[in-house]
Amino acid sequence: MTIATSVYRNYSPAGQGIGVMPLVENARVLEIGFGSGDLLRALLARNNEVYGTDVSERIVETARENGLGNVFLVDVSETPLPFADDLFDAVYCYEVFEHLTNPYRLFVEIRRVLRAGCPLFFSVPSQEYSMGYGPGRHTFVYPGLLERHNLERFFTQMYFKIEAYRENADGIIHHRNYRLTNMKHLGLPDVMEVIIGDYPVPTLYGEILDAQSLEQEIDRETQPYFDVLEGVVQAEDWHSFDSIAGIILRYYPEHYMLHLKMAEIALRAENREKARHLLGNILTMAGLPESVAAEIRITLTHI
Repeated sequence: MTIATSVYRNYSPAGQGIGVMPLVENARVLEIGFGSGDLLRALLARNNEVYGTDVSERIVETARENGLGNVFLVDVSETPLPFADDLFDAVYCYEVFEHLTNPYRLFVEIRRVLRAGCPLFFSVPSQEYSMGYGPGRHTFVYPGLLERHNLERFFTQMYFKIEAYRENADGIIHHRNYRLTNMKHLGLPDVMEVIIGDYPVPTLYGEILDAQSLEQEIDRETQPYFDVLEGVVQAEDWHSFDSIAGIILRYYPEHYMLHLKMAEIALRAENREKARHLLGNILTMAGLPESVAAEIRITLTHI
């Protein structure tokens, strides 16, 4: 038995109860970490077929004694969920994630048992407000993961799309609440496969992130290449410039803003021939905004 299972096998229910997110109706629903059972009972009252899992033997036994069926003893960090693929129309998971030794496995299992395009209602305490070690505070197994930016990147990497976000407070504990959509129908590689592969950001997340978030992720992904480009032009190492630029061109052939950044670097280094070549390539791109094309033509007449 792991330390985590030993610690939580007889814990006292806490958290948000039925939470603050919508309750589905007329569906087959799973709650992971059902604790007090309040949410399961609220979902039953809305004509749902409900299932629950928890790591605490006492909690599962009590739920069965109180008439809740379809409840199972499961440590989701260690054990697969005991359900078939695509069984559920919705999954609820409140105040569980921060306790897990293997949060990746939780999301793999949720993705498996939840039908494509269906919702995951999810909550965690906010690290920025709630992290602590004393009375009334909240300790996290992986604290950096609970920062909002990192948590939402994790959702994206697991192919869950953020549809709604809400914050609320319970005493001194602040909660982050999400409605996520399971995007597994896209058939994209698991993040563990991405680790050993090379993929452009739009291929992985183009249908999951909104336009602004996608641009931010592309900028984050490509900035190290541009940092290298700035260094090699100072050394007048144009062979290395071409090598690094070739990587960007291969993975983002139609992303004109990246090409413009490369042309600007070449111009600042007074390599007009390189800048002309890059700007000329941009003009051949399909869907290039005419306003951008016009500015490039003007620039080309002056270099």
